[in-house]
Amino acid sequence: MVSSTNWRRVVAAGALWTLVYNFVWGVAWFAFMRKEWEEAVAAIRRPLPWTGEVSFLWAALTVPMGVAIMAYAAGRSSSLYTAAVSAAAAVWLLLTSGMGAYSLSQSLSMRVIALDSSVNLAGMVAASLAGAWSQHDRQSETNDR
Repeated sequence: MVSSTNWRRVVAAGALWTLVYNFVWGVAWFAFMRKEWEEAVAAIRRPLPWTGEVSFLWAALTVPMGVAIMAYAAGRSSSLYTAAVSAAAAVWLLLTSGMGAYSLSQSLSMRVIALDSSVNLAGMVAASLAGAWSQHDRQSETNDR
């Protein structure tokens, strides 16, 4: 219910969501994704689309995305974890569809599309579990009082 939503908790959980998601992506990028993307764009003779500006814009866009996912989870009577992961899965599906269509239109390899999609899913699930945990922990403290 919107009237009972504690927006400070939602925003804090959304911030945590953003940090965890971008951490997972950062680790994947420096561990293996950069090399995969460089090879994929070199094969089609195009520049790497992930410039510093694009990465910064994406990181900024993950803030409202995280807050929205955590707001959805906070407003559900079912498990926070289930609601958060379900919301993230819906966002992931939408983003993956768009990214997949764009990548195919640019003739990127299926390997880089699948890896990108997998890292996004792992990041979104990890971030959603962390965000739900932060809300669940605080809700338990409130209920104990």
